[in-house]
This record gives sequence, C-alpha cells and structure tokens, in this order.
Amino acid sequence: MVIDKSIITDLVEIPKTEIHLHIEAVTTAETVWSLINKHNLSIEGVNSIDDLQKKFKVKSLMEFINLFINIIQASFKSEDDFYLLMRDLREYLLKNNIVYSEVFLAPTSFINNGLDFNKIMDVLTVEADRFYKEDEIDIKYIIDVSRGFGLENAQKNLELTLNYNSPRVIGIGLGGAEKKGKAEVFEPVFKKASESGLHVVAHAGEDCNYKSIDAAVNILKAERIGHGISAMENEECMNHLKELQIPLEVCPTSNLFTRAYVKSIKKHPIKMFFEKGLFVTVNSDDPTLFGTTLVEEYLLLLNKDIFTKAEIGQLILNNLKATFMDEKDKASLEIKIRETLNNKGYL
Repeated sequence: MVIDKSIITDLVEIPKTEIHLHIEAVTTAETVWSLINKHNLSIEGVNSIDDLQKKFKVKSLMEFINLFINIIQASFKSEDDFYLLMRDLREYLLKNNIVYSEVFLAPTSFINNGLDFNKIMDVLTVEADRFYKEDEIDIKYIIDVSRGFGLENAQKNLELTLNYNSPRVIGIGLGGAEKKGKAEVFEPVFKKASESGLHVVAHAGEDCNYKSIDAAVNILKAERIGHGISAMENEECMNHLKELQIPLEVCPTSNLFTRAYVKSIKKHPIKMFFEKGLFVTVNSDDPTLFGTTLVEEYLLLLNKDIFTKAEIGQLILNNLKATFMDEKDKASLEIKIRETLNNKGYL
C-alpha cells in the first residue's frame, strides 16, 4: 500500500488521545545537550551534540536503559529544568494533534538525585494548566512505582502522590523491568491507591509471559495493561481480557524494538487481539528514543496493511474510550473525533 502525503495530513488533523507516553522520553537531544552545558556535566562518550544524537539512536535494550537513566534523567539537576521537558512535551502533542494525554512520570531517579517531588509536580502542573488555556491540550499524570526499586519505594511514591493531591495527578502505574519485581509484591500499594481514589494501571506482558498480565489484572486490579503482548501465548488470558474489556496500551514500535515477543510488524498480535474483541489501543511509549510518534504508529499499521482506514478510526476511538476522562468531557470529544473521522473517510 502506497502512502501519500494526504494520508499523513489526514492522520495529523484527526484529534487524538494518548494513554501510554513516558514524559522523559519526549525530551530531545537538543534539550539534554542544553542541560549538560547548563550544569557543566561530564557524561562518558558525550563531548558534542553529535555524540549525544548518536546516543539517542538506541539499538538495544541496554542502550535504551543507559540513555534513559544515566543520560536523560541524570541531566535534570534542578526543578526548573522541567520547564524544558514540558516544552518538548507540548511540541510533541501539538505535532500529533493529541488533545488529551495521560503521561507517565517516573520520579524515583530524580528524587534520588536530590530533586523535590512537589517542586517537580508544581512545574508540570503549572505548565499543563498553561497548555490547556493556550492550546486546549489537556494533560494528566500517572506516577510510576517501578518494580525495580521495590515495595518500600513504591509506597513512598504513592504517599508523595497522595500528599500532592492535584486533579492533574490521576493515578499510579507499575513500570520498570517486569523481571525485577512480581506484581503481587505491590498489592498493598495498589489497594491503597484504589481506595484513595486513584486509578491504577500496570505494564505487563511486555517481556514476561502471560502470567504477569494475569497477576496485574487479578491481584493489582489494574484498570489498563501497558503492552500486554504476551497474552498471545494463552487463550484463557486473552478471553479474560476480552471479558473484562481491560484496555491494552499497545505500542507497536516499542514492541518491535524490545523483540521479546515480536520481531516483525506482520507478526505483531495487535490485529489478532482486535479481531478477537480485546480492547486494543495504540500508543507511542517512548517516541523520541524509538524515533516514532503517535501519528507514525497509526501510519505504520496502515502502511503495512495490518488495519484498514475504518479500523484505524476505531482504534482512535478506542484510545479515547480507554482514557480516564470525565464521561461528559469524553462524550463531547468523541463527537469532534467522529466528525473528523467521517470527513477523512476513517469511519
């Protein structure tokens, strides 16, 4: 299938939502380079913007982790630095016409580096309020409680989240390497979060088998599953997800990069999930680091004949329905999205 520029333009012009997006992974090499110079940092192998741009072209999971933790997160030395991060987020959302997003923040490394959670969130909240006023972009935050840092750290992050008590902070999410912490370890954190009125989501089935998904759904009572790819291994798991209509936050390019379960887009289970009636959404995960955008994710699925235009339209609507938006606002946005989808031939 040949994709012309008009199809890209149409995809951009459709108002969209995104629910699996890591805020640190929208920052650009230019922003990180400016922070390195601002704070006079010495990072091994990075002596120029060209060196840094090469680091951003990750080729393995280890390169990705090193870039994320030891370069990007390590470059933020003051809470004011997050204004630059928010600038990059704004540009990404505008470029993709994402009018509502639920964005992950992993605060632990920043806190361990001496930054104050409340001051970070103040910057993120002030800027999100400004974007809403100036651009009609609505941003909500989900705070990461990483598997790799253990239960005590997760409890600390939950307490910080609850104490901050902002309408822009709507939930917690279990992130980090699946193999470094089983979901059941974090049950008390998720139970308290739910009882306190927060939404709860979990990365699962990204690089561990389907039992990781079962644990996130049955033990943590996760309302959405990040990735969920290994459900392809087990019919019972897929049927359970279908029955509960648990949204899957699928990130095709990310899944291709990690290569845990998918080594080509043609073998990605997203279409199989969709045809079986599972609640599938499409997201970009770490756009700058994986060299993708939300528009490009939809374009990939269209270009490779995985989905038809009408099915892409349904996926865009699925993403809206999977958000934690107020139902009245969700219904209002759905009218706008359906109108554009109809005009562009996507419904």
